[in-house]
Amino acid sequence: CKMDIDKLNKILDQVFTPDIDEIISKQDIIGMRLSGGIDSAFLCFLTMSKYPNKKILPITLYNKLRPAAMDAVSNVLSALRILKPENENLLYSDIAFFDTSNFKKTPKQIEDWETKGIKYNPKDTFQREWFRKLWDKYNRLGINLNIYFSGETLNPPVEEQPKIITGEWRKFPHDRNVKKDKLWTVTDKFYYGHKRYEFKPFRNMNKKQVADWVRSLGLDKTLFPVTETCETEIFMYDVYAKDFRRRYKNPGAEPCKVCWPCREKYWAYGLYDFNTPEDKDEWKL
Repeated sequence: CKMDIDKLNKILDQVFTPDIDEIISKQDIIGMRLSGGIDSAFLCFLTMSKYPNKKILPITLYNKLRPAAMDAVSNVLSALRILKPENENLLYSDIAFFDTSNFKKTPKQIEDWETKGIKYNPKDTFQREWFRKLWDKYNRLGINLNIYFSGETLNPPVEEQPKIITGEWRKFPHDRNVKKDKLWTVTDKFYYGHKRYEFKPFRNMNKKQVADWVRSLGLDKTLFPVTETCETEIFMYDVYAKDFRRRYKNPGAEPCKVCWPCREKYWAYGLYDFNTPEDKDEWKL
């Protein structure tokens, strides 16, 4: 079906407000944290629609213990190019890999998590270090990669979280329960003579609210089905199969239906990754 351009323009005006538009207009290239999930894929679609002449660099960090995630990102990029064939500025991805096998939190990291809510999960720790290297690489090449976008969302309402969480799985990101004053931040005052920015336009919207936008543009039928949100590592599938009476055919390549990202996506869309339904009555919402 044909996309409603008026609805798209209204969403673009809400996402790219004049303050961030002024910053983006001064950039050579936009970094896009593309995880393979629906939120970052949708944000990339909106950015391609708003800035057809801006180069967009997909930035993806893969966990070696979930290698099939590479396929999901590839499928998302293919879908985006089909949806926006006139836009030739979606570049090839800059990717890196990390392995959580030997990751251990230090006593200080554990204390910071318990007292201050500071996250030190492997993905965040590796990601921070990699982004520092990215800034160095591109700026030394003379390319001003000084802004990157993230599709991070607000958590579902606190009162709804207990019914979303499966069984005894209680590790969800408490830090996303609170709204932020600004949706973009300056992460360094100056960097290679330029300010450096991070933009999270969905940070004060929960995933269900973003889903309303996705559906209003018909992207639930085109972009959503190829996205992957599950972050469960391969070795955990056996644990979940036992603890939650789940059956898996392709561990690491299918939604576990247990982790917080899976359940949050199901809460918002009524489906898991790749349009997978919930087949157990006890876990339906």
